[in-house]
Amino acid sequence: MLQNAEVMNDGTLSQKDFVKINKYYGLAVPSILGEAFCVLRGNTMLDSERWTSTSQGVITGLFDDFFDDHKLSEEYINELVKKPESITPSSSNEKLFLDFYLKSLEQSSHPNLIIEKLLMVFEAQVCSVEQENSDIRKNRIWEITQKKGGNSVLFYRSGFDNKLVEGEKEALFQLGALMQFENDIFDIYKDYKSKIYTIPTTIHTVYEMRKLYREQLGSFIDLSYKMHYPNKQIIQFLDIVMPVINRGFVCLDQYQKLENKNNGLFTINSFTRKQLICDMEKPRNVLKTIAYQIKSDY
Repeated sequence: MLQNAEVMNDGTLSQKDFVKINKYYGLAVPSILGEAFCVLRGNTMLDSERWTSTSQGVITGLFDDFFDDHKLSEEYINELVKKPESITPSSSNEKLFLDFYLKSLEQSSHPNLIIEKLLMVFEAQVCSVEQENSDIRKNRIWEITQKKGGNSVLFYRSGFDNKLVEGEKEALFQLGALMQFENDIFDIYKDYKSKIYTIPTTIHTVYEMRKLYREQLGSFIDLSYKMHYPNKQIIQFLDIVMPVINRGFVCLDQYQKLENKNNGLFTINSFTRKQLICDMEKPRNVLKTIAYQIKSDY
């Protein structure tokens, strides 16, 4: 499907789109989050669930592009989500989105739930426009951050057959909020240059950032143990997702070194793009993530 999309590309799909699919979302959603959901319930992933989860991962970046790059109207995006079968795509970007979105609905045992959750992701994306306003209050930024991340993880969870147990919705929403916060930590340079106001771009010390990140992590772990699953399965679930969360601490360590060299001030405009980009593919950063995982206490 991806090879066909590359051949028929009208220019609305960039190489970055294919990298995001093959290297990040299309891979990580089923193989990390999907597997975490499965160990939590105690059953392996069904083929139909793998198709659904992979398809949800594929459309993640494409869906973001509707807002960020292609500037589609809210009304049209809403129609794409609610009535995908009735839409004739007008670009390669839309066609690839619809191909995989329809695939996820076709393979799922409850497609209406997927539509419902993607609409919640859509609503959170619409709200995120407020982050372009310099007058936005910090508590509103945090509220939007939570909704963007929390609703995304619940969207991915909707691709699995088993129903949510008591406490699971709250724990997964908090996981998503934490992951969105982590993404914003990594994207601090990009967001600052784009004049997008996130929690990291509005906090002026790495200590504050780390403190909030630890607090949100603690809340996630507490909520995880309130889920009505056996503790053994909850620990296996945490074993899968925690290495992803621990990457955030590696990035914060890099920022801390910059702050220390800048007279204790973390002013983003004092640093270059190269200084602020945390490359998690570097062996030393992989080893640091492993070290944090070994030290993790949950």
